[in-house]
Amino acid sequence: MAYFLRTGDDYLDQAVKYSSKAGAVAAFRETSDELDRYGQSITASLHIADTLDEVVEYPDFVLERGPRGGIKGERA
Repeated sequence: MAYFLRTGDDYLDQAVKYSSKAGAVAAFRETSDELDRYGQSITASLHIADTLDEVVEYPDFVLERGPRGGIKGERA
C-alpha cells in the first residue's frame, strides 16, 4: 500500500507517492509552513492505493492547516 499526495490544484496523475502516511503529511506540512510565511494556505488530498493507476478521484483523507498551525487530516 502506498500514499499518494495531491496538493492544491494538481491533477491526479501528478500525485506524489510516499511509503507512509506520516511521510506524506510531513511533506504537506513543509509546503504549508512555507506558504503560511507569506499569508497563503493550501489543501491537499491523500489517496491510498497500490499504484498511481489505481488512484481514484475521491480521496481517503483531506489535509489542511489547522487554526493553531497543525495539520488536520480528515477522513473523506
